[in-house]
Amino acid sequence: MDFEKQSIGTEDFAEHIRTKKIYIDKTSYLPELYGEKVHPNGMRYEDKVLLITRPRRFGKSLTMSMIKNFFELNYANPKDKSNPKELFQNLAISKDQDFCDKYMGEYPVISISLRGINGTCFASAIGSFLFEIGRVYNQYSFILNSDILTEKEKSDFNYIIDISNQNDFDKWYETHKIDSSLKIKNSLFLLTYLLNKIYKKKCIVIVDEYDVPLQKATVENYYKEMLDVVRGMFEKVFKTNEYLEKGIVTGCLRISHESIFTGINNFSIYTVNDEGFNKFIGFTHDEVVELLQKQKLSSKENTVMKWYDGYNFSGARMLCPWSVLNYCESAGKADNLDEHIPGNYWINTSGNDIVDICLKHPDAQDSMRLQNLLDGNTEIIESSDFTSYPQINTETDFDTMMNMMLHTGYLTAVKTYSDRRLEVKIPNQEVLESFRERTKKVFSKQNTPWYEKVKSLKAALFNNDKDKVQTLINELLINFVSVRNTAQESYYQGFLSGVLSLTVDDPAELQSDTESGKGFSDLKIISDLKKNAIIIEFKKLEKGESFEDICAEALQQIEEKQYAYPYAQKNYRILKYGIGFYGKECWVATP
Repeated sequence: MDFEKQSIGTEDFAEHIRTKKIYIDKTSYLPELYGEKVHPNGMRYEDKVLLITRPRRFGKSLTMSMIKNFFELNYANPKDKSNPKELFQNLAISKDQDFCDKYMGEYPVISISLRGINGTCFASAIGSFLFEIGRVYNQYSFILNSDILTEKEKSDFNYIIDISNQNDFDKWYETHKIDSSLKIKNSLFLLTYLLNKIYKKKCIVIVDEYDVPLQKATVENYYKEMLDVVRGMFEKVFKTNEYLEKGIVTGCLRISHESIFTGINNFSIYTVNDEGFNKFIGFTHDEVVELLQKQKLSSKENTVMKWYDGYNFSGARMLCPWSVLNYCESAGKADNLDEHIPGNYWINTSGNDIVDICLKHPDAQDSMRLQNLLDGNTEIIESSDFTSYPQINTETDFDTMMNMMLHTGYLTAVKTYSDRRLEVKIPNQEVLESFRERTKKVFSKQNTPWYEKVKSLKAALFNNDKDKVQTLINELLINFVSVRNTAQESYYQGFLSGVLSLTVDDPAELQSDTESGKGFSDLKIISDLKKNAIIIEFKKLEKGESFEDICAEALQQIEEKQYAYPYAQKNYRILKYGIGFYGKECWVATP
């Protein structure tokens, strides 16, 4: 009996099917992709070139491999369709016989991934770009045996392969800077021309992860140069290319049509906020329920949905395949399923620079909006297209950062307004845990400027420097956020006890909500070695109150409840602080 296997990270569709790995069937979307779906109004809509954006690890590459395997002809024997028939025989598309007869195994398909194109400078990035182009060209080296191509055409083809395998690329590049960029720009177009000439069929061109080179170029400061190359390549292959049957492009981020797809006619963009193809990439809720049943994990459905559900792609309830499959493998191997703990699989699949930058954003109002999201609430942001890949830094406006987080999977839209504003939230527990991990690092000893300021605050508290304490708390509050167990938990008490905990070696030195005198004081810092005791009481400013009044009330409570009594009995030096808070502002008073 054949058993299905589960595989995580497999991006080769043919290998996936032949080795009987579990596959969530998305083949029913192929007619829509090709403009053959009849919509409720009786119309069909065809896109010549499509850009489909989804967050990382949602299965874009495997989906593109599936498309390639369905449409690609047998170059050695174009009439032989046995390969795609074998691969798709048990999948949904096989039931649409007319579509299969018309399109299966009918086209040359060129597929390239730009994921690996990077470099610390433009020259090294061009080198990796040429290497990837050469790898694609090598897949079609058999066309050199064709009598249909001229010697000049074969020479042009060979030249691409030769320059992609330079032994001393840096030396070669010094004298071929312009030529190398031109060859990249022309490479996909040239291949469509050559394949069309031999097979008399137009080509399908797939470009996966188109925005990765632009993202990396932004970080390394050669964005304009890389944009020129990518845009030039797209213009050649997708704009008025008579050898093009269809173009399919994927990525995480939508960069505006005018910026990178200039002049490409019949070009359509499908993001996480568009209804078209909203269930095509990623797992739907129903697909995950079925998957759990298949793996005898239905008892963990609520856990899976709490941790990994929550993405809303224009009305479609979606989950990240990477997270779900990792959970299924981990839970499936567990000796005791009842004690199995869900994992955070998504956070380790890419960098978290944008989260760290957002957490350090020096704007009190924005910090409060982020805290509201971390508390499980929603925020309304302005939806925007990016005219270029954003240079994300601490000066970037909040809405731009939130749009980046939306497209990269840290947020999801729960409502779209008529004026294109979006109501967004953190989708699930896994992403919330990602934020928790990042806040631990950003607001920790690892962040030297932050830690030095916290140490100064502790010193100011022991020095009874009220004004400095107030200044430092206000500075720290500006961008501090935390992942709290409940939104009702004392934010300010948690804030100050959390930051001061970084400075103590003995946990007993810092005491929060502990019994003292006739009640429970908010916060105490006790130094038995120096015989010092700091007593802090917090008050939140309410409407109609003043900072002076609530701070005086806090100091009065310290006296009435005799919080300092146990330490006075030991002849400790006692320092008392009444601290009032409102939003991202505080006021400090002493007796």
